[in-house]
Amino acid sequence: MVSLHVNIISLSGKSEARRAIRRARALISPLERHSAESAVVAMAMQLGLLRRGLKIAAYIPAGSEFSPWQLMLSALVRDVEVYVPKVPRRGRKLSFVRLDSKNRWKLGPQNILEPLDGEICSPRDLDIVFLPLLGFDASLARLGQGGGYYDCTFEFRRMRRSWKKPRLIGLAFDMQYFEQLPVDIWDLRLDYILTGNKVWKRPIF
Repeated sequence: MVSLHVNIISLSGKSEARRAIRRARALISPLERHSAESAVVAMAMQLGLLRRGLKIAAYIPAGSEFSPWQLMLSALVRDVEVYVPKVPRRGRKLSFVRLDSKNRWKLGPQNILEPLDGEICSPRDLDIVFLPLLGFDASLARLGQGGGYYDCTFEFRRMRRSWKKPRLIGLAFDMQYFEQLPVDIWDLRLDYILTGNKVWKRPIF
């Protein structure tokens, strides 16, 4: 298992944190990746996150990100509706396009594959969203790539006191955990993090 050996509190800010995490994450072996990705599928099924009839969103992995492909394929064979994000030409709010065999694909603004067409689902109508991340901490604060797309898309969740649909679930490797992250008020806090070795649940205060 790759370890960052970095105390996030000692970092000067998010940019340095992102660079450190990317360097370490790139060293994770293919075998370790596959093992973690398979374990996350088992965890998701045990938690009831892949039940028939649900509308879930995941993402097309880029670089060394935790890959949700096994998770998405497992959901599809269980008749779960799976959606992937599409980056807008303007603004920061993502749209979510249903994944199926008829999708046509293109490189989006971030050089990540995204569907050209397909059924659209509003973020508010999704049941579960599996998110990529660079780092997370014990409070399940999320450190993303810095674009702010997920923070902006799901900002409506911060206004709610009880109803939390959709549930936001991060996918990560164990080495992406830190005791405390530098966060801003607009940064998302997730409901769960799945790492393959552990299910992290957001603490209730």
